[in-house]
Amino acid sequence: MNRAQPNLRLILPLLQTHKTLMMGMRIKYVVLSVLLLGYSFRSTAQHKDSASSGFMFEFSYAGQFPGGEIGQLFGFNSNVQGGIYYKTQNNWLYGASFAYFFGNQLRNKGILDSLATSNSNLIANDGNYVGISYFERGFDIQLTIGKLFPVSLNRNSGILITFSAGYLQYHLDIESPSDWTPQITGSYLQGYQHLTAGVCATEFIGYQYVSKRQFLALFGGFEFTEAMAKALQFDFQSETKNPNYKYSMLSGIRVGWILPILHDNTKKLTFYTH
Repeated sequence: MNRAQPNLRLILPLLQTHKTLMMGMRIKYVVLSVLLLGYSFRSTAQHKDSASSGFMFEFSYAGQFPGGEIGQLFGFNSNVQGGIYYKTQNNWLYGASFAYFFGNQLRNKGILDSLATSNSNLIANDGNYVGISYFERGFDIQLTIGKLFPVSLNRNSGILITFSAGYLQYHLDIESPSDWTPQITGSYLQGYQHLTAGVCATEFIGYQYVSKRQFLALFGGFEFTEAMAKALQFDFQSETKNPNYKYSMLSGIRVGWILPILHDNTKKLTFYTH
């Protein structure tokens, strides 16, 4: 018994020390939780103070890679777009856009084979060969809904996700430097243009930045457009007018400039930057 008593005397202080440490750690956790909760409320209040709403005018450019039905006809194309959107205080976006896309990379080289010589040349009425130029031309009109997810105290900047839907149309523009080519003029030209139209939908995900004074406002990200479209004219190359809708897509990267006309919804105007 006498030998056990010293051991208990050593163990009891250790247990007391452990108990004190555990209590201290619990207090630290409680304090840390309170601090984090307070910071959360503080951040929320700052976000609310910096919330802005108003109109945003956008102009952008995208380099796109066609796929599906349109990809069988054309290669890489450019796309310029203009849009107007309304941004709410909760960072929802509603608006509309008009885009015009164009290119000069033709994948289907045999469109005029039925009119050309064995050397793929077209002969004008004066007996001379004429050079033919091919261009992609198209446009789309879409309505948009989106959401901005701030990643800093600047609520006007952050990750931007939008979804758009509307109407898309494209065709092949065939140009000749000579007026003596009746084979590709008037109603004959329409048979080679592959005029196609239908419904489309576009998904965009990227980043939007608006500076605190709104002088610098840019956005950029990945864009993916899908369309279900059909031919609107009789096609001389296939000798058919396909009434069925076919799948097309345009994917690429879009970058643009924003003209924001935003006003603060609180009494005190406050902006936060990155």
